[in-house]
Amino acid sequence: VQVDNIERRKEVNILPEDILAIKVSTISSIVEKGGINPVAIFNEGGTAYSISASAGGAGGGAANSAQNLGYLVDVNGFIDYPVIGKLKVSGLTLRQLKDLLADKLKAYVKEPVVEANIINFRVTVFGEVGRVGQIVAANQKISILDAIAAAGDIPITGRKDNVLIIRETEGKREYARLNLNSRTLFSSPYYYLKQNDIVYVEPARVRRQENNDFLKFYLPTMMTILSSAVTIYGITQLAK
Repeated sequence: VQVDNIERRKEVNILPEDILAIKVSTISSIVEKGGINPVAIFNEGGTAYSISASAGGAGGGAANSAQNLGYLVDVNGFIDYPVIGKLKVSGLTLRQLKDLLADKLKAYVKEPVVEANIINFRVTVFGEVGRVGQIVAANQKISILDAIAAAGDIPITGRKDNVLIIRETEGKREYARLNLNSRTLFSSPYYYLKQNDIVYVEPARVRRQENNDFLKFYLPTMMTILSSAVTIYGITQLAK
């Protein structure tokens, strides 16, 4: 039995255009007199978004869609949160966001507990896969193997040794290639995908030849003409 050390996965950082679902709770919600929920104003904010995902997050299967209340992180990294107002969240981890909100909410509710998730954490898979499209990971964790499996795997007509990952980070676009057949895949910084990553699977050489217009249309015609020319030449020679 061989055991490899696994590098601990880094926490996800919030990025512009992420949609955050935020829920606040407090023990005072249970004991408050008059049936008034002191955190209701914080849990009823946000905009309703329809988020489609594969059943079971990154596990593949039939797609489903649900309405979720969330806060869109604007291009400058801010959200508009009830009572508190504009709040800079871009670059924070979800844990840092929870702590920040809990600290600010202490002025309004007793012992607040905050839960937060990125509800549109998604990657796009296209190329030579079973199903092209976007895959939403509800738990903000998806590896390249998870994404390929959710996309219906790579058929024999696709290349597993040269999968392209396109990633945008802080105004820069990165390109990386992964060999899914190699053990080094698991130590790659691109093994775990980040939100908005794009995965492209190249067609194998056989498939590329099938899609080549010259090979598909012109070469057979040329071979027919050549064959006819050889036949006519042979008949001419026999006639002599």
